[in-house]
Amino acid sequence: MTSCSKNTNDPNETFKYWSGFVAPKNIKLLKGQYWQSSHFSKEYIMYLKFKPTKKFWNEYIEINGMSEEKNEWTIPADAPQWFKPSENSKRYYRNEEFDQGSRYFYDTKTNICYIYEIQL
Repeated sequence: MTSCSKNTNDPNETFKYWSGFVAPKNIKLLKGQYWQSSHFSKEYIMYLKFKPTKKFWNEYIEINGMSEEKNEWTIPADAPQWFKPSENSKRYYRNEEFDQGSRYFYDTKTNICYIYEIQL
């Protein structure tokens, strides 16, 4: 059995490949980039810029058990040019043993979010 890799710069496709469903109406998708290997383990790298409601973001943080991070973090070298969280952004991470560097940003003034998620 063979499988194809996935590669897109469309924010709607990025969201769907990443989440497994079409974005709800309370999320405005702005930019996206997604790559997934053809390997059965579903290795992927995803960048997403979107504007959710505050309620959606707060629930997302809670459901995924995320914590705010204050340590230094460097944007990956392969990040798209548009992936530029603002100085007003709070940075979150998942409290997981196998964290590979995924980070989640929420701008407290504009409600714009950025997600960098990696699973290799």
